[in-house]
Amino acid sequence: MFYNSFNNNEYNDCVLKGACSISPNLSSMQEVMYILLRQIAYYLIKLENSNVTMQDVMKEVITEIAIIDALKDFSETQILALFSKQYSNLVKCRKEYLKVCKETNIQPVDLKNIIKLSSQTNLSSLLKRGDKEFLQKYKKFSFEKKYFAEILLSVIRSVSINLVTLFELGQFPSSSVYDVLKALDLFNRAKLAPEQLKYYANILAKRDVVLLSLINKSQVQNYGELSKNQVSFSTRINKAIMVSGSNLADLKAVLEAVDGKNIDVYTNGNLIIAHAFPYFKNSKNLIGHFGSGTFTTILDFATFPGAILLTKNEAQNIEYLYRGRLFTTDDITPKGVVKILDNNFTPLLDSALQAKGFAKGQNRKSLTIGYDESEFEKYIDKMVSSNPRMIFIVGHSELSMSETEYYKKFFDIMPENTYAISFSYNPNLENVFTINLANDYALIYKALSQIFTKIPINSEKLSFFITKCDVNSLSNIINLKNNGAKNIFLSDCPSLVINPAVLKTFLKVFDVHNITDPEKDISLLFSNQ
Repeated sequence: MFYNSFNNNEYNDCVLKGACSISPNLSSMQEVMYILLRQIAYYLIKLENSNVTMQDVMKEVITEIAIIDALKDFSETQILALFSKQYSNLVKCRKEYLKVCKETNIQPVDLKNIIKLSSQTNLSSLLKRGDKEFLQKYKKFSFEKKYFAEILLSVIRSVSINLVTLFELGQFPSSSVYDVLKALDLFNRAKLAPEQLKYYANILAKRDVVLLSLINKSQVQNYGELSKNQVSFSTRINKAIMVSGSNLADLKAVLEAVDGKNIDVYTNGNLIIAHAFPYFKNSKNLIGHFGSGTFTTILDFATFPGAILLTKNEAQNIEYLYRGRLFTTDDITPKGVVKILDNNFTPLLDSALQAKGFAKGQNRKSLTIGYDESEFEKYIDKMVSSNPRMIFIVGHSELSMSETEYYKKFFDIMPENTYAISFSYNPNLENVFTINLANDYALIYKALSQIFTKIPINSEKLSFFITKCDVNSLSNIINLKNNGAKNIFLSDCPSLVINPAVLKTFLKVFDVHNITDPEKDISLLFSNQ
């Protein structure tokens, strides 16, 4: 779960905190940060056009976009440090640009109204500046422009998340980075047409899929080909470390650190997918997964009797759990969490040995993760040869209680000669192939690509039921629609992800349906045939 992802379970941490929408303070901070980032993007593009590449600054801009929703979780000191860092980047890029112009005898085209921060800048002044900018922007933007601006920013964030993952894998997809910068730079223009915003949203949605393919190739290269495996949820008597999040590289580093030591390692959250890769499956220290679900952070952290590592770029609501056993590899360390420096996991291991560990083991039901590609291929061939009336693609992610009830009923009333591929709910039916890939978009897109080689994405017989609305969902929908997908249904989309008014227009423009009732939704599909 990345910083700006969101889970719609009824009893998630968001609901417990009583705040499932973007606060005014967060909106104001984001507004000022986006001004900084778009102005940096302007000078980076100017420099790139003069064959001067500032790759480190580009990475910092992309990373800041990816974690921008996490501003709410940082202390005032950390927030000001982030703004100071990006302001230094702005000053550095502008200075370099003016220097290049002078050396090449080119007339510089400087930005107007460059944002200025000083050592006296505090959080209060940032919030006031953000409020002012927010109101000014929305006074001069038409509704159509506001709508496409929010959609574009959502797609920019989705692409940035995948770019950060690739940065950590040692890759720098320059063309995708450059497209993000050009999309950001649009917001520097005095005149901005909705068509321009829509054009870049479509471009970046295509980039998103390419990046997911690159991530999947890197996963295979580093951890082996994905397979089907049983994941143990049981525990045993021993000292233990829990690695929570989705960063496979961090999990690998921890396993290397504990190799040869009598410490058990458990995954938590989206890292359950690690058990489907040969590298992790063959690890002697990795014995299972801890937690009752993908997003039960508070309960899991409170009951785990060992040391806990939060992997990079994870949003874990840990303010209730300050207790000296939380560690992170992230660049920005939340209050009460110990920073791991230079991949030295000694403090984490020491903490695990000092903790009480599991005094007794518990046997719990295991879970199947991953899938067999040849088995999946045979199922797709079976579907195609049966000339089905409809194929439902359902997922992904762990479902909320209401969604579980929805799909339980949905699969009970599936019409004759229809099939489904589910990345979430498993009804244990012959005409439903269930694949648990957690929330790994790269793996899900790989599975979808297998389907599309046999059944065109624009087939009237394909219907998509998107069960999780997060920052990536809009980008996914745009990509599906651009490739001709006819029938798309989307689950509830919290205001934390997108403004409800914008979402309403988005669904109408892209002809996407809200998930309502199984009977009504299935009836709607077949009435259109």
